[in-house]
Amino acid sequence: MFISHASDDTWVAQQIGLHVRSRGADTFLDNENIERGDDFEERIIEEANESTELLVLFTPTSSERKYVWMEIGMFLGARKRIVGVLYGVTKEQISTDQFTPVAIKRISAVDLNDIDSYFDELAGRVKTWGSSK
Repeated sequence: MFISHASDDTWVAQQIGLHVRSRGADTFLDNENIERGDDFEERIIEEANESTELLVLFTPTSSERKYVWMEIGMFLGARKRIVGVLYGVTKEQISTDQFTPVAIKRISAVDLNDIDSYFDELAGRVKTWGSSK
């Protein structure tokens, strides 16, 4: 599971990662899995290719981050599952923003306050794909 987030939202992304791992899935978080001296973009591309699913933490900050958009684009292009987690923004705000691409507006999203339902769904999927990302 690749978790995409803005650096300002690292703590929230790490908490989500803990719950994802407790459901049996491996996670990739840049701040936890990229070491000093690694080629940042190359690691992002490698991990996106190896990951089965993308969880995007949508916040007021994340929409302004180029890596979040790059990561979404890679998963869209690979036709892999993308799930948005809304924190401080609503689905309506995303869908009515004229600068948000249509493909992003179609992404299934869950509010952070309802994320347990997503974790339950994830636990079911993990049984089918083992502990791949």
